[in-house]
Amino acid sequence: MKKYLADRLGMILIFIGIVVSYQLATDVFHILDSFLFPGLSKILPGFILHGGKLMKGLVSSLGLLIPAYFMALILGVSLGVLIGLKKLLRKNITPYINSFSAVPATLLTPFAIHIFPSFRSASIFIIFLGAFWPILGTTVNAAMTIDKRYLENAATLEITGAEWLFKVILPAASPTILSGCAIALKFSFVMLTVAEMFGATSGMGYFVQYYSDFARFDLVMVGFIFMGIVLVGIMYLFDIIKARILRWTINN
Repeated sequence: MKKYLADRLGMILIFIGIVVSYQLATDVFHILDSFLFPGLSKILPGFILHGGKLMKGLVSSLGLLIPAYFMALILGVSLGVLIGLKKLLRKNITPYINSFSAVPATLLTPFAIHIFPSFRSASIFIIFLGAFWPILGTTVNAAMTIDKRYLENAATLEITGAEWLFKVILPAASPTILSGCAIALKFSFVMLTVAEMFGATSGMGYFVQYYSDFARFDLVMVGFIFMGIVLVGIMYLFDIIKARILRWTINN
């Protein structure tokens, strides 16, 4: 326990500094506008009064985030490895990847709502797009930059087929792929919030949007903090999984 706290002492001190600074700027010295930036005396009770609604919103949000992200992960890695290893295919498809990925997924929200039969399917599509392009791009880059020595050794040992893919290609490319997956996870969380602001009846993004419309900025701050806590928790779990996958690397 002592080692755990010692390793995270800097993080704990930064957190305390942020909380103390915010409290001083709001409830103590009133530097910030109390209407837009309510103090902790108004924010903290919101977690108690609206805890049930926050947890319900979390379940609703994860119901959108999980299927969208895993679809993007499977499709992005599969296509990325294929495109990255095939030079001719990569030359022909890369320009389209660059052009399509440059279109912000948020701009496609009205089209998705109009095309898809339900808000849920439209939201999953928007979140999927937000996660798909970063995963695809980093996977293509990871596959095309694998050290040729790995491929030559695999050829010498006559490793082919599924064994070649799962024991040579994916392990060699996994550090870069997982970095892209981490970026995609954060971005999909942002897209989740955006998607829930259009037509949703529950969710973390809906909670923020709903109380923002009524200028209840104390509860808006509650929503922001809650989303931050959830994202930190999700990224912590992701880092644990990443460390297990990359246990052979020097930093693990």
